[in-house]
Amino acid sequence: MPKLQITLADKTQLDHELTEEIVTVGRASDNTLPIDDASVSSHHARIEPSEEVYTLTDLGSTNGTRLNGTVLKEGEAHVLNAGDKIRFGKIDSVYDPDNAGEDVQELPDADEHVASVAKSSVKPSNFQNASPFQKKAEKKDQVGMMILGVGVLAILAALGVMAMTFKLGS
Repeated sequence: MPKLQITLADKTQLDHELTEEIVTVGRASDNTLPIDDASVSSHHARIEPSEEVYTLTDLGSTNGTRLNGTVLKEGEAHVLNAGDKIRFGKIDSVYDPDNAGEDVQELPDADEHVASVAKSSVKPSNFQNASPFQKKAEKKDQVGMMILGVGVLAILAALGVMAMTFKLGS
């Protein structure tokens, strides 16, 4: 499987296998290959297979797409060859059509592993909540309860005083 070997601005290496039908490159997150760099346009370029080869097309990027140092014209598809150097804005990459799958391990056949349903299930005798977060134990706040009680008594006393005042005034 062909791949792009990308060197980011901080010199980090990133390999992207070209497994999708069309690979879009750009800064926007909706691209197949998003590159977070200010020199890369939101929708910078497109890489796609064409007659057993891959082609590179600039999508009207602001800082341009270069193929082996040559600036590509917007909308023109260019065939990629082994070792081609591609530059998206200030981000360098190399096209590698052959070596991407060397370390890839094949998936096992679906028939090799068969899952079966357990015949029974038993709850462990010391089963407790498996959550790593402790439940909050409700504590009675004695000071808060006393303040609430005093507040209720104060309100009742105020109502009693008001009732007596109205009776005397009548």
